Amino acid sequence: MYAKNEKISHCIFNKTNSGNTFKQWSKGISLAKGDLIWIAETDDYCDNNFLEKLVEPFQNDLDVVLAYCQSNRVNEFGKVTGNWITHTNDIDANLFLNPFTMDANKFIEKFLIFKNVIPNASAVLFKKDAVNIKDHFDIADEFRYCGDWMFYFKLIVNKKIAFIPESLNNFRYHSTSVIAKAIQSEKRIAIIDIDYKMRKVLMDYLSTTTIDNIHRIKAENRFIKRNFLTYEKAFLLIRGGKKLQGYLLLLTIIDIFYKKYKIRKNLSIKIKRFFKTA
Repeated sequence: MYAKNEKISHCIFNKTNSGNTFKQWSKGISLAKGDLIWIAETDDYCDNNFLEKLVEPFQNDLDVVLAYCQSNRVNEFGKVTGNWITHTNDIDANLFLNPFTMDANKFIEKFLIFKNVIPNASAVLFKKDAVNIKDHFDIADEFRYCGDWMFYFKLIVNKKIAFIPESLNNFRYHSTSVIAKAIQSEKRIAIIDIDYKMRKVLMDYLSTTTIDNIHRIKAENRFIKRNFLTYEKAFLLIRGGKKLQGYLLLLTIIDIFYKKYKIRKNLSIKIKRFFKTA
């Protein structure tokens, strides 16, 4: 039925399942005949004016290589339960409320280095001619939960990115989705270790390019690794019974531990004083 639709220029079905999402992305992009790529996940759906709205940034600025919009969260029963604005509130509570076009290197430094702030591929359009299949899809199987993050990161370097705040895309969030499986079946320590490896790959990639803010991006990356990933992993090891390993890791960030411990201690004292005087 889909393949016979008059608006479908060509349709190719796989004989076997590759088992790798990003091999499929690579194959689809290679076969695509248009200027812009939309990876429309079968489980998601969009508003009728989704493509019209997302094409505009490319028409307005030729340096834009990727545009994406806000997405609704839809549960397995088809009910909209909110959108993904909460995903970016901890980084910037205001920016993602309005449309913007931004230098992509700055976007990486301010947002994409912290986490994947483009959580749904179905909400994205990008230029085919900006994709380097060999470099951008050099994604190992161990990065199956973060391969999209890596792809976007590599794709937008030295270009521009655009965002539309309207929730024009609807992302079904099943309890058995890839994200949910990652949370349920992967131990948090293993996920942190994958994050470490992914960040090394991305930093190595940046070292092969020339960008004006590479030192700031690398500084932010070191900050994230020390203040969040290493700190969390150390306490997970301690709580999981691997105390020696955890304490040794904690020693590598003793300055961070002391600072956070001091803040918590001071806060605890202030709370106690408040209740005593109340």
